[in-house]
Amino acid sequence: MTQPERGQTATWPLATRRQTGRVGQYALVYASGLLFVFFSIMPLIWGVSTALKTMNDQYSFPPKWIPDPVTFEHFISVLHNHAIIRGFFNTLIVSTSTTAIALAVGVLGGYGFSRFRFPGRNTLLWSVLFTQLFPRVVVIVPFFIILRNLHLMNTLPGLVLVYLMVVFPVSIWLVKGFFDRIPVEIEEAAVVDGCTIPRLLWQIVLPMSKPALVAAAMYSFVLAWNEFLFALVFTQGLDRRPLSVALAFFIDENGIRWGELMAASLMMSIPAVIVFTLSQRVLVRGLSEGALKG
Repeated sequence: MTQPERGQTATWPLATRRQTGRVGQYALVYASGLLFVFFSIMPLIWGVSTALKTMNDQYSFPPKWIPDPVTFEHFISVLHNHAIIRGFFNTLIVSTSTTAIALAVGVLGGYGFSRFRFPGRNTLLWSVLFTQLFPRVVVIVPFFIILRNLHLMNTLPGLVLVYLMVVFPVSIWLVKGFFDRIPVEIEEAAVVDGCTIPRLLWQIVLPMSKPALVAAAMYSFVLAWNEFLFALVFTQGLDRRPLSVALAFFIDENGIRWGELMAASLMMSIPAVIVFTLSQRVLVRGLSEGALKG
C-alpha cells in the first residue's frame, strides 16, 4: 500500500465521522423541533376535535381524534349565546382601547427616553419595569383600591386602565429600543430644514419604526384579549365581563360543557390569530431589534 493510499484511509473515516455527526446534529434539531411543535399544537388539535364531536364521542374511550360524525351544533349554540356575544364585544372594546392608548403612550415615552437626557432618566426608565417583577395577584389589592376611589369598578374603562398599567412598560421599552437604532443625524437634518418635533415624530420617526409599533400593538392586543385574572376580579355581571371570563360559565354544577367551551375558545382565538398572522414578520423583526437595543 502506497503512502497516499494510507493517507486516504486515514482521512476518509474522519470525514465520514464528521458528516455522520453533522447529520446526527440535524436529525436531533429536527426531532426536537417536531416534538416541540407537536406538544404546542396538540391542545389546539384536541380542542378542534372536541368542538366538532357529539356529546357521546367526547367521553368515549379510547378517545377519538377524528370526530365521526362531525357536528357544528356547539358553534351554533355559542353564536346564539347572548352572554358570549356580549363578552366578545366587551373584549373587542377593551383590547382595541388598550392597544391604541398603549401605543400612543409607548411612542411618546419611548421617544422621550431615547432622545432626551434629563436627571434621573435611567432610574425612571428602569423603574417603569418595576411593576413587571411582581406576580399579578400581588397588585390586585392596589388596583382594587385605585379603581374603587376612581369609581371605575365594574366598568370597561377601569379594565382598560388596569391593562394599561401592565402593557406600558413593555411598550415603552420596545419602542425606545427601536428609536435608539434610528440615526440622530436624520432628525437633525430635518430640524435644520424647519421640521417641528411633532411633525418630525409623525412624518419621519414613526414610518421608520413600523416593526416596533406593530410589536407593541400586538403585545398589548393579545394581552388584553386573553387576560383573565383582572377581568374576573374587577368586573361583575355578564354585561361587563369580557369573553375570557364569560367562557368560565360553561363550567357549572352540571359539569363542563366541553363542546361549547372548545367552540367558544376557538372562536375567541380567531381575531388574535388573524392579526398575528398578518403581522408576523414585522412583529418578529420589531421584537428582535427592540430587544437588541433595549
